[in-house]
Parts: sequence; structure tokens; C-alpha cells
Amino acid sequence: MNLDNILHFGIDYLIPFMGLPLLGVIVGAWLTNSFFPFRLKRREWRWEKELWAKERLFETVSQVSFIAEHYLKGERDDHFSMSGLGIVEAEHEIMKLIKGLHAEGYKIRLYLNKSDAQLFEKYLADSQDGYDGDKESWGHWGEGDEVSEILHIEGSISWQGKLAKKVLEEFN
Repeated sequence: MNLDNILHFGIDYLIPFMGLPLLGVIVGAWLTNSFFPFRLKRREWRWEKELWAKERLFETVSQVSFIAEHYLKGERDDHFSMSGLGIVEAEHEIMKLIKGLHAEGYKIRLYLNKSDAQLFEKYLADSQDGYDGDKESWGHWGEGDEVSEILHIEGSISWQGKLAKKVLEEFN
């Protein structure tokens, strides 16, 4: 047996029957341990973000609807207010919730599907329009007319509550 025969034996038998399967095992191990888990993890991260965005939108709009509905029931219908907030606290809490959505809108919008993102954009625009209209009509009553001021604030709370309820009905 000379060197030429050993070389031909290695090329003809050892590389195809041992080298290629060993290479396949190495590539398969790399794919199994590195590539596929990372793809699954990215998909899981994306799903978690989508879930977070939908939950954030749904929970915030639900809170606005709840606070507005129960405040108005407590004031106008002589029911016990389950929100437990007075007029100033209810207005402040609703505004804080809507401002939070506006502030985090750029993060939420990224992860919503197309129809939910459009609904979200419409809600942000409509809630802003509601507050813009309230700002324009603020103070159009006589000095010391507290009833008109309270009615104006209650009208704002009512409008934001109706808008939130409408969005909840359209939400998937």
C-alpha cells in the first residue's frame, strides 16, 4: 500500500462516508442551537409586544369608559359611583389616561395590526378634538356661574366616555 492508494481510499470512502455526515452533524447542531431558537424567540418577542399593545389600548379605553359611565351614573342617576371619584378627580384621571395613550402612541402603534392601528389613530384624533372643543368653549359663562362650569366638565367627561365606549364596541 503506497501513499497514492491511501489518498484514493480516503477520497473515495472516508470523506463521503465519514466527513460529509460529520459536516452535516456540525451544521445541524449549529442550526438547532443557534439559528432556529433565535427565530422562535424573535417571533415570541413580537407576539408579546403585539399583546402588550392591544392590552394597553383596551385597558386604557376601558378605564376611561368605566370612570365616565360610573361618575355620571353617580351624579345624574343617583346611583352609587363605583369609580369613587368626584368631578375633579374623574376629569383628571380621564385626562391622565388619554395623555398616557398619546405619550405612548408611537410604541403602541408599531405593534397593532392595521385595523386596530386605524382605530387607535381615530381614537387619539377624536379625543384630542374633544378636548380642543372643550378648550374653545371654556369660560363662556358668567362670573360665579358654577353650575355652567360643572355642566361643562360633565359634558367633557360624558363625551370622552361615549367615545371610549364606541371604540370598545369596534375593537376586535
